[in-house]
Amino acid sequence: MRSIVFLSLILLTHARAAEMLPGHSLHGEAFDDGPRQAAVLIDGCGKVHLTITTKNAEAQKFFNQGIGQLHGFWYYEAERSFRQVAMLDPDCAMAYWGCAMSNVNNEKRAASFVAKAVEKKEKVTANEKAWIESLDNFYRDLKKDKKVRNMDFIKDIEGIIHDYPDDLEAKAFLAWAIWHAKDAGVPMVSREAVDAIIAQLLAKEPMHPVHHYRIHLWDDGKPSRALVSAAMCGQSAPGIAHMWHMPGHTFSKLNREIDAAWQQDAATRVDHAYMIRTQILPDQIHNYAHNTEWFIRTLNQIGHAKEAVGIAKNFIEIPRHPKYNSVEKQNNSAAYGRTRLLETLLKFEQWQALLELDGSPYLDITQNPSYEANRVRALGIASYFKEDKTALLKRITELETLKIKVAADDKKNTATAKKSSPSTEKKTTTEKDKAKEAPKKSSDDKTVVKKEEPKEIKNNTLVENALAELKALSAILNKKSKEDVIKLIDLAKDTPKDRLVRYHLKIGNKEKAVTLAQQLPNDAPGLALRVDALMQCEKTEDAKKQFESARKISAALDADLPMSQRLDAIALQLELPKDWRTPPVPREDSGKRPTLDSLGPQHWHPFVPSSFELPSNYAGPVSLNDFKGKPTVILFYLGHSCGHCMAQLKAFSAVMGDFKNAGIEVVAIGSESPTDLTTTADTCHAKEDAPIKLLADPNFKVFKEWRCYDDFEGMGLHGAFLLDAEGQVRWTDVSYDPFTDTKFLLEEAKRLLKFGAK
Repeated sequence: MRSIVFLSLILLTHARAAEMLPGHSLHGEAFDDGPRQAAVLIDGCGKVHLTITTKNAEAQKFFNQGIGQLHGFWYYEAERSFRQVAMLDPDCAMAYWGCAMSNVNNEKRAASFVAKAVEKKEKVTANEKAWIESLDNFYRDLKKDKKVRNMDFIKDIEGIIHDYPDDLEAKAFLAWAIWHAKDAGVPMVSREAVDAIIAQLLAKEPMHPVHHYRIHLWDDGKPSRALVSAAMCGQSAPGIAHMWHMPGHTFSKLNREIDAAWQQDAATRVDHAYMIRTQILPDQIHNYAHNTEWFIRTLNQIGHAKEAVGIAKNFIEIPRHPKYNSVEKQNNSAAYGRTRLLETLLKFEQWQALLELDGSPYLDITQNPSYEANRVRALGIASYFKEDKTALLKRITELETLKIKVAADDKKNTATAKKSSPSTEKKTTTEKDKAKEAPKKSSDDKTVVKKEEPKEIKNNTLVENALAELKALSAILNKKSKEDVIKLIDLAKDTPKDRLVRYHLKIGNKEKAVTLAQQLPNDAPGLALRVDALMQCEKTEDAKKQFESARKISAALDADLPMSQRLDAIALQLELPKDWRTPPVPREDSGKRPTLDSLGPQHWHPFVPSSFELPSNYAGPVSLNDFKGKPTVILFYLGHSCGHCMAQLKAFSAVMGDFKNAGIEVVAIGSESPTDLTTTADTCHAKEDAPIKLLADPNFKVFKEWRCYDDFEGMGLHGAFLLDAEGQVRWTDVSYDPFTDTKFLLEEAKRLLKFGAK
C-alpha cells in the first residue's frame, strides 16, 4: 500500500510539472511572485534571534536575517531569506511561516504559505507550533471580520509571551501587532503600554530593531517620545533602508529638517546600493519613491536647491515599467520626479535653468494633461520672470489648446460612460459600498489618502488655474491695472503663496504681500522671502526680527541663489555681519552616524552585467563585447517548446524595423542547445526579414549570472534587458512570464538613451 501511495505521489508531481508553463513555480501560484534568486547573508539586518527546528546552521542564520528584515518592513528580502531557509531545509515549517509574515499586504499569498507551514508543524517545538498556529488562526478564514482576527492574533502572541517569557521576538511582534491592528479598527487603548513592552525588550537588547516600532507608535502623537529610538533605529539595522528612513519622520515633526534630510539621504543610498547589487528596478522597492521625494522636499526646506534638483533629475532618469513606475501611476518615481523638479526650480527662482530643460527628456511632452499643464505653466512663469512677453504668450496659447482638448476628452468620456452604463436607476448605498469609498491609509506612514476627483475634472481645474496665473503675469508685463491683475491672480486658486508674494510686490499691493509672507512656512526659503517682503514694504524692524530666525534656519541655504544673495544685501542694510549665517551645532541626540558615502551612492545609476560568449545561429560565437557602441535589447527565453517565449520573439520580430530605426539591436538567449536555434528561428520567423540574433545557453550559465534563474527550484526565468552603447543595463524585467509590450519598451528605450552615458 505504501509503495502504491508513493508511486501515486510521484505521478502527481510529474503531472503537475507537465502542466506548468516554463518559468512558473512547481509549488503553485504563490511561489510565482516574490524573489526567485538565492539570498545572501547581509550585514546589518538587526540583532534578532528566534530558534527554529533545523540541523542546518546556515538555515538558522537566514531565518534570523528574515526576522530582522520583517522588523524593518523589508518584506521582499525577508521572503527571499525565508525561501533560502526552505531550500536549505525543506522540512523547516517556520520557513513558510516566515514567507507568510512577509506577505502582510497580500493575504491570499500569506494564506498559501501558512498552509505549507501547517503541513510541516508536527516536527517542530511547542514554541514554533504556537507561532504557526497563531498565523493559521489569523489566515484560516479570510471572510471572518478582520477586527476580530487581529484581536485574536494579539491574544495568541500574548500567549506565546506568557509561555515563553524569554522569546524577545514575541514582544517585538506584539508591539507591531497592536500598532498594525489599528488599520482593522482595533483601538490602541494605551500607547504607554505598548511603549512599556518595547522598553522591556530594549532593556535586554538595546540595539534590537524594535526601535522602528516605537517611531511608528508615537509618529502621529508625540514624536519626541521616539527621539531616542530615532537616534538608534538606522544603526540597529544599517543594511535596511527603511530603518534609516523612519527617523526622518520624527526629526521632521520636531522641526529638525537637517537631521531629517540626513536620514532620508542615508535611506536613499542604502536602497541604491541594494538595487544596483541585486539588479532590480527602484520602484520594486517598498517605500523607495516616498522616501526619496520626501528627501527632495526636506532639501528644499533647508535650501539645498542644487542637491534637490540633482535628486529630482535622477528620479526622472530611473527606468519606468508598466507594473511599477509609469507617468500614469501616482506615488512613484516618474510622477514624483517631474513634480519635485518643477517645484524646486520655481521655488528657488531658477528661471534660466528651467527654460533650458524645455525639450529635454527631463521635461518631455507627455499625453498626461496634468503633467502638460504643469510643464507649460512652469515655462510660462519662467518666461514672465525673464520678461519675455512673446514666450509667455506662446505658453498661454498652448494652455488654451490643452483646455479644448481636455474638454473634448471629458465630453467623449462622459458619453462613453453613459453608453456603457448597464442601468440608470438610482442605487441604494450599502455599508459595503461606503467602506469601499472611505479614505484608505498607506501600509507604512498611515497618512490618509483622499479619494481623488474624476480625472477629467481634476485636469480641467488644473488647466484653468494655470491659464489664470499666466494671464495674470501677462497682464503685469503689459502694465494692466492693479485691479485687473488681482482679479486674474485670484482665479488661479492653487498658486503657491511664495509666488503670490512676489506678484503682489510687483504690482505694489504691499499689505497683501506682507500678509501672505507672514503665512509662509518657517523654513529657509520661507523666511528668506518674508524678510525680503518686509524690507520692500519698509517694515525694517519686523524684517530685522525675522532675519534673526533666518540666520540659523537659513544657514544651509545655497549661497548662489537669488534669495540668498538678497539676504546678503539685506544683512548689510541692517548692519549685520557680512557672514550672517549661524551654522547649526551638531546635536548628540541625533545618534552616532556613519559617513553617508559608506552607505551607497546618492544617485541611482545603471549596472554593468556579466560578459558572455555563446554559440549562435550565425557564423560563429557571439560575445557581449560585439554589441559595444550600440544599444541592445537582450531577451532570455526558455526554448522553442515554450509557447509564451515564441509569442514574445514573434512580437519583437514584427517590430524589428522600428528598433533598427532607433539604432537598437535585438538579441535573444535561449536555454537550448545550439542545434535547436534553427527550430526557434523557424518558429519565430527570426530570419532575414526580422534578424533577431539567437544565442544558446543550454547550461543556464548566463541565465544565472544575469539573475534570470530560480535558484530555489533550479529553473530558468524569462528576462528582458536594455543595454546602452556603453554596455550598462538601463532597464530590466525578470519574471515567470516574458515581457511582450514591445511598444512600451521601444519608447522607454528612446527616453532612457537620451540621458547619455552614466
